[in-house]
Amino acid sequence: MAMSSGLQARTPTWVAPAYVAGLMLVFLGERVLSTIGWLRLLLTGIGVLLVAVLTAVRWVAVRVSHGEARSVARALALLSTGGLLAVAMYFTTTDRVEEGLGIATTALASRQRFESAMTVAWVALAIGTLVPMLFAERAIFPMRRSNWIEWRRVREALGAGLILSLVAVYGSLFTFVAGELAVKADFSYFHTARPSESTRKIAESARSPVDILAFFPEVNPVGVEASAYLRDVARGLPAIRLQISDRLLLPEAARQAKVFEDGIIVVERGSDRETISLGTDIATARPKLKVLDADFQKALLKVLREKRTAYFTVGHGELNDTQPTPQNEGRTGRGLRQLLEQQNYTVRDLDAATGLLTDVPADAAVVLVVGPAQPFLPEEAATLGRYAARGGRLLLCLDPEAKANLQPLADIVGLSLSSSVLANDKVHLRRRFNDSDATLLITNRYSSHASVSTLSRIASRPVVFVGAGSLERKPSADAALRVDFTVRALGDTFNDENGNWRFDPGAEKRDSYALGAAVSKSVDAAAPTVHGEKKSDEMRAFVLGDADVVSDAALANDANALLLADAIHWLGGEESLAGAMSTPEDVRIEHTKQKDLVWFYGSIFGAPSLVLGAGLLYTHRIRRSKKNGASRSKPSPETVQRDGVAA
Repeated sequence: MAMSSGLQARTPTWVAPAYVAGLMLVFLGERVLSTIGWLRLLLTGIGVLLVAVLTAVRWVAVRVSHGEARSVARALALLSTGGLLAVAMYFTTTDRVEEGLGIATTALASRQRFESAMTVAWVALAIGTLVPMLFAERAIFPMRRSNWIEWRRVREALGAGLILSLVAVYGSLFTFVAGELAVKADFSYFHTARPSESTRKIAESARSPVDILAFFPEVNPVGVEASAYLRDVARGLPAIRLQISDRLLLPEAARQAKVFEDGIIVVERGSDRETISLGTDIATARPKLKVLDADFQKALLKVLREKRTAYFTVGHGELNDTQPTPQNEGRTGRGLRQLLEQQNYTVRDLDAATGLLTDVPADAAVVLVVGPAQPFLPEEAATLGRYAARGGRLLLCLDPEAKANLQPLADIVGLSLSSSVLANDKVHLRRRFNDSDATLLITNRYSSHASVSTLSRIASRPVVFVGAGSLERKPSADAALRVDFTVRALGDTFNDENGNWRFDPGAEKRDSYALGAAVSKSVDAAAPTVHGEKKSDEMRAFVLGDADVVSDAALANDANALLLADAIHWLGGEESLAGAMSTPEDVRIEHTKQKDLVWFYGSIFGAPSLVLGAGLLYTHRIRRSKKNGASRSKPSPETVQRDGVAA
């Protein structure tokens, strides 16, 4: 009884709340109201005095206590002393104490290291003493009127509080260290695009300084995301000069960059300037942050090189000439056009009126023939042949499903296109869930040619072909043509001659058919010219035995987009810029009618049936166990008769 009374008398219940209040007063004085001098001194002084006095009270309780109560009082006194020591360590990071200790006159780096170390130490010590103290007080509270103080129970509470505080300190330190490292990992659903391999290569190709100016408020979530991306771009590249600032703090720099609102990124090289607007509201900026790499790459290309012109042939039912309708959704050339514009190409149409019957315009950097459904006139094919002969660049996507004679186009580059569609009944995509899906080919067999260099490094990503035909080199082709079959089908692919989507032994053959080819040829000085000059010293052509491989739906597959991007880089003589792109946009999930029915009936009947069945099974087991228990506890007639006789 004396132990309990002594403990209650020396350490009343208000000691712990008053101790916490003292720490709060120090926090208010030093962190919240630090700009009001007299109030800061008053609050901090009262807080420190209160913590010191209550720590002394704890030690007095140790002297007057005995037995297990003394062990409890000693533990609380040590924790209280630790909190007072944490307050003292905090004051070593203030300006006045640093001046008194001579730390203020040391080098800035040394001073920052000292302040960082002391800040980590006093915060860890404060958490490591305050949390166990509160846990111990909670364990003591119901025992204050008891005759005995159970040190074991208090010790368990102290241990639990100490473990939680150490976990919190460890988590904080881990987060701090991770933030200082250059390596980052984002596991959230939303994340900002990171600089792709292609963007980094484009930035490395800069031979003159490129200024990147980002104007965001100092504390802004959009600015944090954009700054992390831009720092990754500029890391290790002296030609990329990055400046991230608040527009209001540097009004002159913002005025020269012609920026009059926050959330703007400016890319400059000389007099060339491109801007990217993100805004400062994270809710509206999220879609833009997801495609930041594509937008930044487009802006960087515009300031690093001159604009080029790409011509699409039209008038033959090409994919790029198709207007989007509900029936042909996903089978247009909008994605191809956008990718060219992203690579700083101006896209124009080429038909009989604009030179397809006479000569390809002199400013044509590349001519694209994408899935014509009708044959070209002999004069049109001859025009493309003359363009190739003087060093032109061609992208030919020839679709055997068109049922048109496209061989004159393949003749330009010394290839032949089969009229039968390739199929694979063992490895293919599923769309209609019938035999016709065999024409949805996937392959990850790439050569080491520069036009597919990225895919050859990451061969785990398969390209999707829809109704493709095989390519072969013509025996009569010019010997000077260099042909590399860059993409081949899987070995189980067969030429579906009769169109039944099934392999017919004897009539059809399984083989690794060529689906894509890179063709090149050196152009000599005597090559025919237009407007008095050759296009280049080398003719280049990239040929695909399918047009759907570059359709909007197919380009949603990363590998298809990489195949097309690397082909454009190679045709433009920029194969050194090839690399994986960052495409974190959300892909729409589509279901077939059968899948929709499964999900509908599963959610309406399936899930409730499972819950109901589980409930019935549980109830049945409970009733059965009760029945068995009752039968075991009921005495037998012999036992009743024997007990009755005995009674």
